[in-house]
Amino acid sequence: MLIEKGPTVSNLHVYSPLSGRALSLEDSPDPVFAAGMVGGGLAVDPDQGELRSPCTGVVVATHESGHAVTVRSDEGLDVLMHVGVETVSLRGVGFTSHVREGQRVTTGDLLVAFDIAAIKPKVPSLISMVIVTNGDSFKIVTANSSGHIGFGDVALTVIPANGASEESADAQDVASLSAVLRIPHGLHARPAAQLVMAAKAHAGSVTVTANGKSANAKSVVGLMGLGTRFGDRLNIRVEGAGAEATAETLLDLILTGLGDTITDRADDEPLPPVAWPTPVDALVAESEPFQPGANAVVRGRSAVSGVALGAIVRYHRTVMDLPEDGDGVETERLRLKRALSEVSDRLTGETAAARAGIVEAHREILGDPELIAAAEADIAAGRSAERAWANACGRQAELLAGLADARLAERVADMRDVSARVIAALSGRDNRVKLASLPAGSVVLADEVLPSETDGLAAGHLAAILMRDGGPTSHAAVIAAGLGIPTIVALGPDADRIPDGADVIVDAGLGNVTVFPTDAGVAAVRSRIAERVERKAVQRAAATSACRLADGRRIEVFGNLGRVGEGAAAAAEGAEGCGLLRSEFLFQDRPSAPTEDEQHADYQAIADELGGRPLVIRTLDVGGDKPLAYLPLPKEENPFLGLRGVRVSLAKPDLLRVQIRAILRVKPYGVARVMVPMVSSVSEMQAVRTLVDEEMKALGRVEPIEIGAMIEVPAAAVAARQLAEVCDFFSVGTNDLTQYALAMDRGNPAVAAGVDALHPGVLGLIRIACDGAASKGRPVAVCGGAASDPLAASILVGLGVTELSAAPAAIPEIKATLSALSFATCKALADEALAANGPDAVRALALGRVA
Repeated sequence: MLIEKGPTVSNLHVYSPLSGRALSLEDSPDPVFAAGMVGGGLAVDPDQGELRSPCTGVVVATHESGHAVTVRSDEGLDVLMHVGVETVSLRGVGFTSHVREGQRVTTGDLLVAFDIAAIKPKVPSLISMVIVTNGDSFKIVTANSSGHIGFGDVALTVIPANGASEESADAQDVASLSAVLRIPHGLHARPAAQLVMAAKAHAGSVTVTANGKSANAKSVVGLMGLGTRFGDRLNIRVEGAGAEATAETLLDLILTGLGDTITDRADDEPLPPVAWPTPVDALVAESEPFQPGANAVVRGRSAVSGVALGAIVRYHRTVMDLPEDGDGVETERLRLKRALSEVSDRLTGETAAARAGIVEAHREILGDPELIAAAEADIAAGRSAERAWANACGRQAELLAGLADARLAERVADMRDVSARVIAALSGRDNRVKLASLPAGSVVLADEVLPSETDGLAAGHLAAILMRDGGPTSHAAVIAAGLGIPTIVALGPDADRIPDGADVIVDAGLGNVTVFPTDAGVAAVRSRIAERVERKAVQRAAATSACRLADGRRIEVFGNLGRVGEGAAAAAEGAEGCGLLRSEFLFQDRPSAPTEDEQHADYQAIADELGGRPLVIRTLDVGGDKPLAYLPLPKEENPFLGLRGVRVSLAKPDLLRVQIRAILRVKPYGVARVMVPMVSSVSEMQAVRTLVDEEMKALGRVEPIEIGAMIEVPAAAVAARQLAEVCDFFSVGTNDLTQYALAMDRGNPAVAAGVDALHPGVLGLIRIACDGAASKGRPVAVCGGAASDPLAASILVGLGVTELSAAPAAIPEIKATLSALSFATCKALADEALAANGPDAVRALALGRVA
């Protein structure tokens, strides 16, 4: 890899796509273009009926009328060319298009031929516009807007918005690298998207050259346009501060396959086909629907556990005919703006706690500047607001669907949902299906379920939800979990064979759907469901009592909360307090940090909901992996090992002081407790304690407040005896502790299945932490996902845990399970679990002892 120092040339040229008299954009007879509402550029009164490419790149938009084309250069510059004023009304008469969307073009290629003599008498003007539509990314330095301009003359000179002209460029790092592609099909959508994601994290330019062509590494279309194949050499140039680190990241990605499989075969040697498993009778043709009596099992992925029995209700959204042409650029821009505002206002009104994170995600999509800019570019080309928004969302959905990161791919449904919401606001028509309107007891089968289609859905209305596509962390699955609806996703093509009205058994815990089951199978499931309903009712009725083991030993069971409004519901499920309040809800999706009064008001409201029960508030837990707009943090190669949790708080002590003061004001004193995330050393806790003492003195508070550490880092577990000297309590965050202990990213689909808190090694760390806490008489809680698992709960208690903080819905079963066990039983089980050879063996032990 070559690292250079020196000035970089940032100037880019847009060459004239037209021949004729050049004018300033302000002289355009179209007021929308003249006002710069679409972007900056120039106007040309053409004397020849040809529109040519202004740069080398890809055609990203064409209008069916032929009067407008957008080309994206290899550097990411979007250039819209709009021939004449109100030429969209001609519906293509006089225009002949020579390109299609997605086609690669070079400077000077013919895009559109137009008949000046035929068109000019029918429109107000033939003066045409050449516009840079992504002005947020590029700045026009000069425009050749006077005199005659010919094809290929420099029309515009632009620079990156964060860059500098050639004459004023500061010295910057430049890194060059070269690597051979070892993936079978070259840079197709998925690996290209992986490369783009890494390139976009770099503020400077990143250029990829292959086969004599160059492309902006921040453009998926540009990378795909390189036409790379297995064995091609990529030459990459990175400019700007941090170029070396970015180049090393890109090199690592390329050498590890960019999410594809490394191979020694070229793409013309077909790889073995990847087929969905066929767990059904091989005598049945794969394309035929299942028939009564089949007793066939279709397997997917479990999203929400549970067992259900019912008849399939299939649904498909109707395809809407959207108007292609708009009623003028200004009119359509205003319509889109109003629709976006209307949908945003409706989302603001959706206050249900279970949907809060989803609402925030959808609001982010609504306000995404690139999405809006893409839609406005289509509007400027004459399309209707409906068609422009659908196109913009559709392109983004395709990009997300191609990503290797399953969590990002699952956001495709969110993009489609937001698209449908806005189109409904624009047109007054809605093709979404409300699940609440389907017959009670239905087993719904769909390709995917959009989050908004669950609006108004009550717990118990549907028997189950099945999806052909989708993923277990999709937002629709999250809502289904909150409603307790058994849900299976990713059933694949075999889902198409399940007929409407077919009787099915759904065992969502196993991810199995049995189609046309036997009578004996139906009877067995009905018995299981009846037993489960009865058991749940008994558990819930007893949940408000304090939790004690069979020998009388007290185990506190708290609830995890995420915002105002959840406390009362958790208490109703039997929560004896809140063991984890995620305070991030106050800090996210806002332009500035919440004030002391704002924080205190919400903390006090939750304390009031809990009716005097304990409230453990985790201080702000953010970092490079989940940054805040008003809290700039450096980009890190591995944010999970960088500034996170308490490290951020101590680096930004003013932010922590405000939060501590708000917590200290919660009454009655003694209810609220402070919990510090990601602690790894005694010095960190001492620093937080010093700050708390200072703020108590400033407020004149003399009543003590409990301060505890989260055990999420293996080092903290091992050093628990020392930490216990400066902590009032511990709370084990099993989610992070597990991924750090096992060196497995729980968000990485390639290894996520192995991230299991019941791994004996993780359990061993929890035992060490409990022993260290016991040496000083400190209580130990668990607030991670393991605390919500009844099987894990008994083992945790046996390890020495004295408090569990679980999802509120899991509390009745947790209490019921523990009340039937003695501490001696739990400890014996924990001892055996520590000696087991893996998490599966631990679960088998627990099932045999607890079930």
